[in-house]
Amino acid sequence: MNLQALFTIISHLFFVYLSYQALTVVRFDVFFRERQEAKSRILKLFLAIALGYTVSSFLLSVIMNLQNVLFGY
Repeated sequence: MNLQALFTIISHLFFVYLSYQALTVVRFDVFFRERQEAKSRILKLFLAIALGYTVSSFLLSVIMNLQNVLFGY
């Protein structure tokens, strides 16, 4: 059980990092006034967390369901 929890945490962190790297190409500063770069970085971070967590949860759910189908309950 501890191994599954560790795998879940690593998966979430990996996909949050991957999402943050993918969002670096998007210019969020065009949505804010000048000198509000901190707000655009916070928005990028929150979007990366939401996107990374969602993708990670989806893939972990698919893996768990495939295990249930292939190996039974």
